[in-house]
Amino acid sequence: MSTGAGGSQAKGGSFVTDWKNEKEVDAYLGNLETEFGFQCYHEKLHDGCHRLANFYEQIRKDYPAAAKVLKSNCENNEYAESCFKLGTYHLVGRGEVEKSPQQAFRLFNRSCDMKFGSGCHNIGLMYQSGVAVEKKDFPKAAEFYKRGCELNNPDSCFRLGTLYLQGVEGIAKDFGKALEYSLKSCEQGHMLGCANVGHMYHTGDAGEKNAELATKYKTMAKEMQTEIKKVKKQIKFGE
Repeated sequence: MSTGAGGSQAKGGSFVTDWKNEKEVDAYLGNLETEFGFQCYHEKLHDGCHRLANFYEQIRKDYPAAAKVLKSNCENNEYAESCFKLGTYHLVGRGEVEKSPQQAFRLFNRSCDMKFGSGCHNIGLMYQSGVAVEKKDFPKAAEFYKRGCELNNPDSCFRLGTLYLQGVEGIAKDFGKALEYSLKSCEQGHMLGCANVGHMYHTGDAGEKNAELATKYKTMAKEMQTEIKKVKKQIKFGE
């Protein structure tokens, strides 16, 4: 479906929007909403429905409308990412939905069962912190972190590695597993995962002391930290 050009100006054979022109911006956003609505309700694209929900949330700031689309896309289309995001709404009571950690837990778990790594990760966090469960349960947290890690969620890999590195109730210290999961999180761009790997090679917890590898991973962590600061600075400047 074509969104149309609205009031945009043509330059170099393509249409661009003058972001200082309120009418052009309104026309562009209106076209965008129409496009996502068409994808969702006429083309029956589940990812189109999720884009529509994101549009309501991020552009229109219409959280009730976003929640309605997320609920439909989760329940009727079984779209994992929509189930996950609806869970975050229930966690804090956004979009006029009931604030219910228990409902958030169910939705995160549902998205995890659909192979959405962030859902598994959030279940792990809830078990680790004791939210919406009877008590803290580190082995259950580790179980879901492992599932998240296997779905390439770097936060889950890092959390799992940290549990083995520190040793907690129900989980004995295991430096081999700590290195394995910390390294996997580092390879996926997790700054603290790289820092943990560097620390383990520095102390010998990795099985040996290796100054070269310790420096390598410490440097990687610092470079990631620098990039994060740059991005935050650019976002702040853009605001």
